[in-house]
Amino acid sequence: MASAIEAPATIQAEGPTQHTQNQALEELVTRLERLLEKEATTSGTYGYTRAEQLEALHKLREPFPTSEIRHRPQPWCKRCSETQGWPKVCGDHRLVKCPNCNGQKITDAHICLKFIGHAEATNRLLNVDPFWGWEPMALDQAGLPQYDGNRGMWIRMTVCGMTRIGYGDATGKNGANAVKEIIGDAIRNAGMRFGMALDLWTSSELEIIESGGASLEDEGKAPGQQPGASQNPPAAADQSADVDAFQKRVSNGWNHLGATEMALAEAEKKGINPVVPFEGDHLHIQDVLKIRIKALKEKAAQGGATERTAA
Repeated sequence: MASAIEAPATIQAEGPTQHTQNQALEELVTRLERLLEKEATTSGTYGYTRAEQLEALHKLREPFPTSEIRHRPQPWCKRCSETQGWPKVCGDHRLVKCPNCNGQKITDAHICLKFIGHAEATNRLLNVDPFWGWEPMALDQAGLPQYDGNRGMWIRMTVCGMTRIGYGDATGKNGANAVKEIIGDAIRNAGMRFGMALDLWTSSELEIIESGGASLEDEGKAPGQQPGASQNPPAAADQSADVDAFQKRVSNGWNHLGATEMALAEAEKKGINPVVPFEGDHLHIQDVLKIRIKALKEKAAQGGATERTAA
């Protein structure tokens, strides 16, 4: 009986099969994706339109709910900060348990800074762009993030195809906790460049820092003078502009304990003490500030808000 003739293994059916068609299509799609990715990277948009980028920025700048905002104390008295040992309180101030800053014990010469935590910042970024990312600007020999001479780290953070630079540090911390703090601080700092949590700052509060705060940073100088020396009013002819600016700063910080204390320290140091109207009477501005400070401290002791916001 004649045996059946089998076709050689090398002989194939003519024309492309379904399998080869799928392979060609997958290869074409892969090449197209690479071209689009290269074009997006070169243009700096990473596939996002300008309208989508602007929408993302608006979402980043939305105010955080009160439940996600925390407080931390920031001493404004240089002598308190430089005091050796614990507690860090100079002779002009006292140790208090701040109800706004989670009950932390700190000098009363501090301001309550509002800030958002690492988790809250990450959650906001993920809601805006699930593919956001960050990278250190430099690596060490082991391939790990490189720190600068201040134990801080510079990063690049990319959100919706936009990249901003940020910086983070962990003053006073060591070990693994310091590493996590540096990363979180850098992310929050870079996020602020996109406008995230920027609403925690106001122009009036920045003015308080740049004016009253600067005068307390002078090396080796105490914030006050002898009581009798501050009663002489300044020369009106050449200092009227300074007095007007000072009174404006007092007005801006009227409801903030730290800002009012800084204003009093500046007034005593510079001899600013004009007579101003106050509650139906006329008093020297230093006396007015002392009365206001006492009232704000009593309000804080009762749980009232006397803080200044910051990022």
